[in-house]
Amino acid sequence: MELHEQRIAEATIYLNQHRDKISQGTYRQNYHFCTPVGWLNDPNGFIHYRGEYHLFYQFNPYTPYWGAMHWGHVKSKDLIRWEHLPVALAPSEPYDDHEQGGCFSGTAIEKDGRLYLFYTGTVEREGQVIQTQCLATSEDGVKFTKYAGNPIIEADYPGVTPENFRDPKVWEQNGRYHMIVGTSISGKGNALHYTSDNLLDWELSGPFVDYQGDYGTMWECPDFFQIDGQAVLLISPMGLGDKTTLYMIGTFDAGTGKFRVESEEVIDHGFDFYAPQTTTDPQGRRIMIAWQNGWSWMSWWKDFGPTSEIDQWCGAMSLPREVTLTGSELSFRPVEEITQYMKNQYRFQDIFVWKEARLLTAEITESFMLRLDRTELQGTLTLTIQNEQGAADRIVCSPTRVDYFSDNNPFGKSGRFMTVADNEPLILYADTCSLEIFGVESGKIFSVNSFMKKGKRIITVMSDAPNTIKNLDIREIRN
Repeated sequence: MELHEQRIAEATIYLNQHRDKISQGTYRQNYHFCTPVGWLNDPNGFIHYRGEYHLFYQFNPYTPYWGAMHWGHVKSKDLIRWEHLPVALAPSEPYDDHEQGGCFSGTAIEKDGRLYLFYTGTVEREGQVIQTQCLATSEDGVKFTKYAGNPIIEADYPGVTPENFRDPKVWEQNGRYHMIVGTSISGKGNALHYTSDNLLDWELSGPFVDYQGDYGTMWECPDFFQIDGQAVLLISPMGLGDKTTLYMIGTFDAGTGKFRVESEEVIDHGFDFYAPQTTTDPQGRRIMIAWQNGWSWMSWWKDFGPTSEIDQWCGAMSLPREVTLTGSELSFRPVEEITQYMKNQYRFQDIFVWKEARLLTAEITESFMLRLDRTELQGTLTLTIQNEQGAADRIVCSPTRVDYFSDNNPFGKSGRFMTVADNEPLILYADTCSLEIFGVESGKIFSVNSFMKKGKRIITVMSDAPNTIKNLDIREIRN
């Protein structure tokens, strides 16, 4: 047995021995994908392949902390209910076998029925971190073989060092293959662009974006796609303060390998959303998913939450979102498949609220959707979601702004907001330790990990001015 096969077999045995116990955890999510054991971060290789969605992810099966990176693997027919598959990649070779390295993030592409995974191999030699781009292939989308010619690309551009050269994104356009790799060029975030005719031999074009101004010091997990005739680049920049995910809209010249930025905006306005990756499906939809957490260098970071110590797992994905283009801005909304899992509707109409908190329900489970009609809202409206231990999410709405606060929660984060369209409806998706807020018309999103234990939720609403809520709907979500 090859070392790679042996490492995958070992990880699979450990996973099978522990996942049943971990799945019963205090904070286990119900409809957000969580790691079965151990640690999870960035989504990788997100693709629709042979009639199903495949999602890979950064994975340390052995502890609920970041460590030697594997690629975990799941598939789904509807983006909500996921089936675990064998571990796809494990550290095993001189270019990716290190306890503080491994098989870092990347993407997938299909060619002639085969699935190609591009990833960053990371090792440390004599105190120097070395990151190179590598390839693994599969005939069936389950068992992957690392390419004998790895690494296929090494850092070789002025101002680029091998410890900041990672997360390849590959796509096909006009009969040629393109790759961008996130990097730092002389301390300035960017990506390097490469082209290939066969996915094996790659030619460097140069920096992907020529720009002035500040887009951070390092770009992680770049994603690139075309939508309605517009080119879109997603990045997770380091060193840009509170802006930890951005989308850029512009034009791409496939001949020169240059992307020209025309506008940019934050993707998610909350705390916990990083390394988004997209794919298309047979319906033509552009679907995005991201790691719902963050890193210690982020300004609001506290820790990774209580799941590591209490439940022996750490890491979940966001609810998948459909991406659309509205004018010169992207809009995001939950994939429609989530509605298939909604049960037990609580409907409220013409609710008068003012000063005193009004109880809506104390019987809803921790996993639910809430739609709030904010028509003709006066002053501020406060929606509170509290668990049986007294921890709470508090969402304060004014006509054009939504503020989030965490109350009585040692793991909570507070004090961020997003602007929204005037009085537009809001949709909230709550899970055991997750809250995501969507503006229905603006398409804006706000994601936060709230880490409240499983159990009933008490939902109340109040206002500092007389208001009548025309409609408020709550529906449990059961997966």
